[in-house]
Amino acid sequence: MNLHFASEKLCDFITTIQKSVFSLDDMVRKINAELPNFADEMKLGKLSVRVNTPQTVYEPFGINREVVSYENPQGFQEEAYEKTFFTEENGVIKISAYLTKGEEWTVYNKKQIDFFVELTYLLCSRSRLLKLMNTVKKTDALTGALNLHGFQEIVGEILSMSEIHNYAVVFMNFKNFKYINQKVTPDNGDIILRKYTMLVQGFLENDGYFCRLGGDNFLVLVTKHILPKFIDFLDHISISVNNKGTVESVKISVRAGVYEADSETTFGDIMSNSAVALGVARRSRQHELIYFRKEMLEKVLHDKGISNRFLDSLAKDEFKVYYQPKVDLRTNTLCGCEALSRWYAQRLITPAEFIPILEQEGTIKNLDFYVLETVCKNIREWLDKGIEPVLISTNFSKLHLSDEHFEEHILSVLKKYDVSPKYLELELTELSDYQYFERLVRFVNTMQSAGFKISIDDFGTGYSSMSLVRNLNPDVIKLDKSLIDNVAAGDDQKAKTDRVISRSIIQMAHELGIKVIAEGVETKEQAQFLLANECHMAQGFLFDKALDHDEFEKRLISPKYEI
Repeated sequence: MNLHFASEKLCDFITTIQKSVFSLDDMVRKINAELPNFADEMKLGKLSVRVNTPQTVYEPFGINREVVSYENPQGFQEEAYEKTFFTEENGVIKISAYLTKGEEWTVYNKKQIDFFVELTYLLCSRSRLLKLMNTVKKTDALTGALNLHGFQEIVGEILSMSEIHNYAVVFMNFKNFKYINQKVTPDNGDIILRKYTMLVQGFLENDGYFCRLGGDNFLVLVTKHILPKFIDFLDHISISVNNKGTVESVKISVRAGVYEADSETTFGDIMSNSAVALGVARRSRQHELIYFRKEMLEKVLHDKGISNRFLDSLAKDEFKVYYQPKVDLRTNTLCGCEALSRWYAQRLITPAEFIPILEQEGTIKNLDFYVLETVCKNIREWLDKGIEPVLISTNFSKLHLSDEHFEEHILSVLKKYDVSPKYLELELTELSDYQYFERLVRFVNTMQSAGFKISIDDFGTGYSSMSLVRNLNPDVIKLDKSLIDNVAAGDDQKAKTDRVISRSIIQMAHELGIKVIAEGVETKEQAQFLLANECHMAQGFLFDKALDHDEFEKRLISPKYEI
């Protein structure tokens, strides 16, 4: 046997096969193509490779097949030389080599074949590893969906083919996923994410691509012709999980922003415009799915400007605290006030402009404590002057309740200015969809025990208003302006309805020992209706607009109103 000649052939094969091959199938094809060049020198009659690997995130269907890489036309011996190799994911690669028919095993050909079998395994493993590395780079590890890198690669290919105008992008996230995790456990939350991915990918098939950005945030590139059906599909997804022995069905609702691409669309447009639409959907109380419009970009820039200037403006005292008087309707006398913030930065920036933005970003918490500190400073000043303050209501966002030391922070501000809690009423805002009720109840109980009054804002507008009263036992409820606007408007059905609702709330509050104040009172007729129905407190332009420090101090000194 010419071993030197055979070694040269093997060396040529190894040199040829060195190039990176990113697929097991491609590597097997390369081996198949090269093997006839030197199989005879090894007396190789047949070579087969069986691969059996389990399903994984990166190989969702696993591998289970056998490939005959080479078979000598002259036949092969029945006795096989076999080697079995185990993969990291508990898979098996089995390589079987057979001598050419009529040949016998020798030390030389056995060494050559053993070397080639080992080499085949290493080459196949290397190809699988390269493919895995490429897949990992583009795949979300939890769900098997595309990750952002993979999504960008797909979009890049579609852009290069000038076909992006056929697609729309849906940027979406789950509603209340944190609550779902708490209800069914985080492990089941992961199962829900995986099952959701399989359902969406199954629906899309060849009409789209599904990407998980992380958490419960997803991007979907979907052909426009199935977009309406896809949106309808999203509204009807429920997933069952086994939660401590009980099968629970979880309805998955999403908020989504939709951007329909055109021929000028770039990858940046896809990301930014769909994100802008999703941002609008998150803030909307009426719509959970929003289509992108160009004017939305102007609002994003405006909101970003507000956000960027806020902390600097707060440090420069560009925010001023105003006091809106509350009036006892029986005596037309000042009986309290609400502390409100005004932002002066070259122009007046209205609360309607900045409050929603700060609420969304969480920086509303900074403003709430700025107002509280200013109020306590003013109370201390008035007490030192011998002016008795009235009960002052200050607003606090529900976002504070995530801070377990929230109560301590409030008390520390009062301690700093030596102010009694009897002068403060804490007004909790935007509670209608608050989920962590135990924390809310704990806060209310703690602050009432410390001597603060607690009020609920916008009462009568949310479905959970009655639940709040039942569980929180507030001191005061504020009758929402929307209910007051029409109570003196005549005998149309809406006016009658609002009068009935208002009377019912007032009566219920009295029976529970809760005070009622009406906000947004602008006419004498409204005030007369309230007084006739035993709502004894009101605030609104009928009495006063919000007053600055000096004007309100005058009102403290002269508390009587001439109406």
